[in-house]
Amino acid sequence: MTALLASAGAVVVTYLLRILLITLVPASQLPAAVRRLLPHVGPAVLAGLVAAALFRPSGAVQPAFLVGAALTGAVAWWRGSVVLACQLI
Repeated sequence: MTALLASAGAVVVTYLLRILLITLVPASQLPAAVRRLLPHVGPAVLAGLVAAALFRPSGAVQPAFLVGAALTGAVAWWRGSVVLACQLI
């Protein structure tokens, strides 16, 4: 029960932070350097999540996950679309 409440609380806090940041700081008021870098945030976060899953602190790399990540990366590079690669694999 506490895990469910903690998850619900995290969802509410995350949603509120998003809404506050979007309403208080619209994209048109951000500096040009930040606006230029915003499209790269999504792929960077995705790469960080994959790297964290691949290279665990225990040092154990699952071969099936490694092959899947390599295939997805190859298709993304070949086709130029991470979304397409994730749907194909």
